[in-house]
This record gives sequence, C-alpha cells and structure tokens, in this order.
Amino acid sequence: MGISCQEVWRDISDYIDEDLDPVQRVALERHFAECRNCTALLDSMRNVIALYRDERVLAPPDGFHERLCQRLKEETKSSRRSFLAWTLTAAAALPLGFALFSARKLIVPAHDHQSPAGGPEPLQVAGTVAISIDHDDKVYHIAGCPRLQGKPKYVTVEEAIRDGYTPCVYCIGKSRSKKNS
Repeated sequence: MGISCQEVWRDISDYIDEDLDPVQRVALERHFAECRNCTALLDSMRNVIALYRDERVLAPPDGFHERLCQRLKEETKSSRRSFLAWTLTAAAALPLGFALFSARKLIVPAHDHQSPAGGPEPLQVAGTVAISIDHDDKVYHIAGCPRLQGKPKYVTVEEAIRDGYTPCVYCIGKSRSKKNS
C-alpha cells in the first residue's frame, strides 16, 4: 500500500532536506516514480531552492549601496533637525512654564490661609461685613459679594465671628489680594 499525494506534500520539504527516516524516504521515492504531479512539484521546489542559492539572482542593482547610504544620510539630517526643533521648543517652554507658575499669585485670586486652629484668619478684614438673614450658611461677605445669598444684614467683623460666621473664601480672598498688591 503506497502513500497519498497529501502525505507527500506534507513531507516533501523534509525529503529535500534529507530529514526523513529511511522507510519514509523509500515510500516517497516509490510515489515519485508513479506520480507525475508530485515529481513535478519536487522538481519545482528544487529549482526554487537553486535560484535562491544563486547570489546573482538576488544581487542588488548597481549603485544600490551608494543610493541607500545617501538616503540614510538625508533621513538622519532631517531627523536631527526635527529633534533639534523639538528640543529648542521644549527649552523655550520650560522657562515660560516657570514664569506662569511664579505669576499664578497675580493671575489666580488668593485663597485664605488657615489659622493653626483650622479656621480662616478672621481679623484680616476690618470694618463692616454682610451676612445673610435668609440663609443659614454662616459665612460673612464683603458688601457686594456675588456669593451672598438672600437679604444682607451688616455687622462688624467681630460680631460675625462671635456669632460663628466664617469669611467667604471668594470675596475675602479677593480683597486680601488687592491689599497685598
């Protein structure tokens, strides 16, 4: 009983490389003697291998090496230029970032500093402040603060603190930053 064409196709590469045991090799040789299609496949594979082994077939065209080196030099120059441009941009952006970070006190309104007891420092605002009669928010504001809700009642800072009110972070911080400027 012989082997099928599918078995030959599966083992033909090992046959060419001489990696088959003697029994399989003899079976394939008998099949090649009887089957013209598998013999043609074997001959075609051997021709392809012979072509790839011939250096002349796969040799690059004349001047290829010089053109490749020139192209690599050009690409390297442009990539160096790109790297230099990105480096200079980053170097320029860094001082700008530091300047903006340093100037944030001028741009962003200051927030209240917390006293050691955990509450805002109330004595920074002198005079009269407004508290809401209608809302039970326990926050005192400078007159005209947009965060004041309800009908205002004007009291001294000391009275507001004594009654348990805390300063509005928005308007008190705004007035402190104006005083510090």
